[in-house]
Amino acid sequence: MGNQKETVSRKGKAVKSKNAAPKGKNPEKKDQGHDFTCVPLSVSMVFRNCLNNDEEKMKIVEELGFGAFKHLPLYYLKHQVLKQIFIRFEPDDHIIHAVAGDVEITTEKIGKVLGLKYTGQKLIFQTPVDTDKNRDLFKRAFLLYIQKCFLLPTSAANISPRALPTIFNLENTRHQNWALHIHNFLLEEVQKAKDNNTASVSGCCFVLMVIYFHETHFGKNSREAKAQPPWIQYWTGKTLWDRMVQEKTMRAVS
Repeated sequence: MGNQKETVSRKGKAVKSKNAAPKGKNPEKKDQGHDFTCVPLSVSMVFRNCLNNDEEKMKIVEELGFGAFKHLPLYYLKHQVLKQIFIRFEPDDHIIHAVAGDVEITTEKIGKVLGLKYTGQKLIFQTPVDTDKNRDLFKRAFLLYIQKCFLLPTSAANISPRALPTIFNLENTRHQNWALHIHNFLLEEVQKAKDNNTASVSGCCFVLMVIYFHETHFGKNSREAKAQPPWIQYWTGKTLWDRMVQEKTMRAVS
């Protein structure tokens, strides 16, 4: 019998497959030298160099539901840290098995990281936005861009077919369950990379790192104001760097 594909419920909980890997699977498997296609820095640059200074375009981005992306850190991801998190992440049970403790990846947490909607239906820059036609053109260009570079990134030059349906119903974009869309794609791509030992890893691996850092830093039941969504408003370039140094030290003494 072939392997069953695993998806997640609208609450972000795992739907177990019959062939799920047993818990306690050794996370210390050899690092295969993966590269990651997720580039939040690219999206951050667009906001800082274009959107933050254009009131009309920022208004459109906020209407689409992506206003929290203005908090993305202007910071290049340190792939060594991300690789260690990737190695320890098991899509079968949605858990990062790490030295600091197990961290579950859920749709709700992905939504909280990015300030995106995580309930509801599944998903089905220079041009001025002075007309309805140009506004719609900008919306479609923005949606395709953020999915290709950040939310649904792939190693291929072309955009994932999963990104295309999002540009056909612009009025309903804000009400879609974007976190579930990102979550399912990430699970499939990470499992594919692990199974096939591919040279690159597709999917928004950035959220794996932020969820892991956030929960191990604040604790799973923290009520601190800074722990509230969108979580990316806390993880600046400095806080990411400080946490990465801490993670490196923890690995060295473990």
